[in-house]
Amino acid sequence: MARRRSRSNRTARSPGAPIRAARARPLGISGWGALPPSPRALSVALALFVILAAVSSACTPGPPSPEPVARQYAAAWEKRDYQTMWSLVSDDAKAQVTAAGFVDRLPRIADEMTLRSLEAKAGTATHPSLASGSPDPRKATVPLSVTFRTERVGDFRRETPLPMVLVGEADKAVWRIAWTPEAILPHLSAGRLVRMTRVDTSRGRILARDGTELATFVEAGVVGVVTGQIRSEAGLLASLSSALGMKPEDIKAKYTQSWVQPDLFVPIKVVPAAQLDTLRAKLSVIEGVQVQATRVRSYPTGLASQTLGYLSQADDDEAKAKTARGVEAGDLIGKKDTGLEATLDDELGGSYGFRLGIVEADERPVETLAETAPVPGRDVVLSLDPKLQRTAENTLGDKKGAIVAEDPWSGEILAIASRPSFDLNAFVSGDAAAISRYSADPNRPFFNRATFGQYPTGSSFKPVTSAAALRNNVYKWGDRIDCPAVWTGYGAQWAQLNHETTALGPIDLRTALARSCNTFFYEIGKRLNDKDPNILPNEAKSFGLGKATDIDYVFEAEGLVPSPDWKKQHFANASDQVWNPGDATNLAIGQGYLLATPLQMANYASALANDGIVWKPRLVVELRDRDGKTVKTFPKTQAGAVQSIPTDLSLIRDGMHAVTTDLDGTVSSVFRSYSVTTAGKSGTAETAAAGKVDAWFIGFASFEQPSMAIAAVLDEYTERPGVFGSVDSAIAAKAVFAAKFGAP
Repeated sequence: MARRRSRSNRTARSPGAPIRAARARPLGISGWGALPPSPRALSVALALFVILAAVSSACTPGPPSPEPVARQYAAAWEKRDYQTMWSLVSDDAKAQVTAAGFVDRLPRIADEMTLRSLEAKAGTATHPSLASGSPDPRKATVPLSVTFRTERVGDFRRETPLPMVLVGEADKAVWRIAWTPEAILPHLSAGRLVRMTRVDTSRGRILARDGTELATFVEAGVVGVVTGQIRSEAGLLASLSSALGMKPEDIKAKYTQSWVQPDLFVPIKVVPAAQLDTLRAKLSVIEGVQVQATRVRSYPTGLASQTLGYLSQADDDEAKAKTARGVEAGDLIGKKDTGLEATLDDELGGSYGFRLGIVEADERPVETLAETAPVPGRDVVLSLDPKLQRTAENTLGDKKGAIVAEDPWSGEILAIASRPSFDLNAFVSGDAAAISRYSADPNRPFFNRATFGQYPTGSSFKPVTSAAALRNNVYKWGDRIDCPAVWTGYGAQWAQLNHETTALGPIDLRTALARSCNTFFYEIGKRLNDKDPNILPNEAKSFGLGKATDIDYVFEAEGLVPSPDWKKQHFANASDQVWNPGDATNLAIGQGYLLATPLQMANYASALANDGIVWKPRLVVELRDRDGKTVKTFPKTQAGAVQSIPTDLSLIRDGMHAVTTDLDGTVSSVFRSYSVTTAGKSGTAETAAAGKVDAWFIGFASFEQPSMAIAAVLDEYTERPGVFGSVDSAIAAKAVFAAKFGAP
């Protein structure tokens, strides 16, 4: 008995017994008499639960973040990788937008913006709230900060929302962009467009020194045709040609161009405002004809046409070259190679402005994104004196020739006339008949003889020869050299003639200049050539001959001073390359290969008047903004100096004074009774045209205090007994002197 009790007690105290008993009971139910769990056991159980939950969570991946996809989209946009961007768009958005609305549209928008580059930065995603108030794990918006860098309107920045959706489940879930056009720009909703609009600028004026408008703008009307409104083409052509003074075929050629549409207004002719009132009654009854108000270029004085130039429509290449100013094909720009309108086009034309915005489909504005204001063209101020310019042109009349007047102390051009001339306003109005007439004129009215005419100078070159002789001691003042009718210094077989048939005997330099004795200067030329063949060519070059004057903004020819080196470079035949003695004597009297422009000769006359300063001539003296404020000036600039001392030049001026005042001076009949003292040199140069000469006068006034130098040439002048070209040139120069000094 005692042994069984003892065995039972041991079993009850065994550590395994309570555990087995507990496993036999239902979970969470403790029988009466069971021991409660200890605090330590509870802690262990809770720890195990947390660990198991964490392990379970780690084994189940959460949804990805939307920011990496947004950053990928932004990076692709910066690279203009539109295909990659498209691949990140959700299928639903793709169905709405279509590839054409995305891959094709984005480059077009970039082109419209003139986009150079952009920077796109993705921000931190936000999630919309569900009905329960918790964040929606399948939708997000990532803000994009986009900086657009454009050519036309500079840089601008916009914050645009990038809506995103989570597509797919579990480990296949990815974020995609629920793209709409607002992802480009916030207000670019469906149907709206990005539009770059050009803002007109205004062209500057060309002014004379006293403010006279040489080129400006005036009110006018454009008469045009809308082809879709024409009822009777024959009736329109008959009535309109009569009203406008145009040929019917010229009118029809304008409105049958390839670009014309039925509802487009096709300009036919520009009519000055003063003429519109009388035309309106005639035009109003012609079906298909309209008149639109406009402002057109005008040249009110009619002066200096070749120097000013005119406007024409830019072609594609010209527009491309001026794209920085916003010029487009068809815009009016300075006609190439015509004058200041062309060479100063960038200053006169200003720059167009641009406005980039979002518009409705009907072009109504929604938002301005960025803009650059137009820059008005500057006014250009010339040194021209309108009174002198008009006098120079009028005194030349219809004769072929040119006159250039210059201030000898500054190089400012006071007059620059070329005749025959033309009416610049014919190009404004589109007067085809007048333009055709000018183009067909054998006297070439478009040709600027003042700057592009290159002529042998004849005896007007003799002051250069005199300066070289005095400087190089081949002649001393007061010496006398024979002036025969025929000079045979190189032998009888090379005889050269004087223009006077009677021998004058030994004469000094003053008389030789006054009488323009060729044989005197042949001898001087021989002496210079014997000493060094380069002396006379180099002296001529020191006066600014044989090279462009470098005048700003004016097209000009370079002229030519022949020399031994020039002949070697110019001619291929060995015998032609030789510098012959006759080349030297011809050059001494301004003949042979020597050529000069009237502009160069006026500058040369200035150097004679001012003791040897060779200026860079100035026509453009100032640029002004539209408020009249000076923004740039062109100061006087010395281009060189004559290779002569003032004393020698003073002696030469005395000889030039004799030309205009001594009884035997070649043009003294013109100036002898003139109240203003003068000095000058006449010249008559042989030309290739039989029986015609180029007749010159160069000079300055007053003799004691020169304030204007002048060069006048009559091109291919026909001399006849008792009528000499150099005298007529002197008469033209005297008229300009009279306008300058107010003395008859």
